[in-house]
Amino acid sequence: MLIIDEIITGRGRTANWVAAQTFGVMPDILCMGKGLSGGYAPLAAAAISDDLYYSAFWGEEEEGIHFGHGHTFAGNPISAAAGLAVIEVIEEGDLIAKGQRVGDHIRRRLEKEVGDVGVLGEVRGKGALVGVEFVQDMETRRAFPPERRFGKRVEKRLMDAGLILRCDPNWIAFGPPLITTLDQADEMVDILVRCLADEIAGGR
Repeated sequence: MLIIDEIITGRGRTANWVAAQTFGVMPDILCMGKGLSGGYAPLAAAAISDDLYYSAFWGEEEEGIHFGHGHTFAGNPISAAAGLAVIEVIEEGDLIAKGQRVGDHIRRRLEKEVGDVGVLGEVRGKGALVGVEFVQDMETRRAFPPERRFGKRVEKRLMDAGLILRCDPNWIAFGPPLITTLDQADEMVDILVRCLADEIAGGR
């Protein structure tokens, strides 16, 4: 059985409605949330394949296959309306394609700018999601020692500069809204490059 968690990657983040489409995978269960309602109302969902549904959740009465499931807060009309509105906005604004353009732009700039700073291991990602790996030595790809906590120290500088990114000791990830402009993307990269340079200078 394959279960894919699309809480972060769903709703156009990887240049398709869900990452399963991007990678050509058909899961048995697909979990979704957060972006379903654009943050305006609590909304989550689990999509189940026909094969799994009829074999494990709902069959003929004589087969004894029945999985009764409900939730106290299921079927909220306000949340459902918000979810439908999000779909309309994404489709009418062609936001999935826009997110792809923004992600491509960020990746191109990071490959050059972070490379010039001298700590770039790899830039990777799909659609609007972009990951940046940090290394102490670009030639050997040697990582920073754990005690250096390079990525987390950069994260602190980013927060102080007004930019929130997902950070780890050796990588940072961009997940900008699909409505992000190229100017805003440039501002994010500029802040990151400046904070990286400051951390390198201050960490010596």
